[in-house]
Amino acid sequence: MVTMAQRIEELRTERGLSRPGLAAALGLPKNAIEKFETGRQSPTKEQVQALEDYFAVSVFYLRGE
Repeated sequence: MVTMAQRIEELRTERGLSRPGLAAALGLPKNAIEKFETGRQSPTKEQVQALEDYFAVSVFYLRGE
């Protein structure tokens, strides 16, 4: 099963974005994406919504469902 952390990393790398670059595009602290991708922190509902909007995917896709 694909985790949200893996899905975020996959979407980011497909678009050729760095972790700080994606964080900046979403208005997040520069180390936020690293924390999401390594599983040290889970995104808030608002952050998940921002990821959904940015990548044009559903929350179900982000969760690997």
